[in-house]
Amino acid sequence: MTPFESLIAEFAKKTGLPLEADTQESCSLETEDLVITLQYRRERDDVVLFAPVSEPGEELPPETLRAALELACNGKGTRGNYLGLFAGTLLLSRFMPFDGLTADALGDRVLAFSAAALAVRDALAAPAAPEPAPAPAAVPPDSGFRV
Repeated sequence: MTPFESLIAEFAKKTGLPLEADTQESCSLETEDLVITLQYRRERDDVVLFAPVSEPGEELPPETLRAALELACNGKGTRGNYLGLFAGTLLLSRFMPFDGLTADALGDRVLAFSAAALAVRDALAAPAAPEPAPAPAAVPPDSGFRV
């Protein structure tokens, strides 16, 4: 049994979830209509959590893509997670080092990630109407910038 398989087995035992790592060293769990995949990356010795936050196969309208960019800016709206586009689907992801990762810590991170993914998914489902850009402010003379 690989270390990742052992971690998932311990996590499954503690949570009572029927989880098992596959031959690709990944597994998925579903909660609140959200599918979260855990993938061990041997070459980086880390675990990636990722979840689709848009409907797979649906064309993403410009306002949804704009909302995704706004959420992803500095991780502010994604609670520090990454938001990207893969095969036409918006995915939220988080990387964590495998070294020292315990089943309890994994559980905490999965719960936090799940809450973030649901919040991002909800924000993307009903993007706000774009606000007009504010008028540019004058550059202060002592700012160091030249106009």
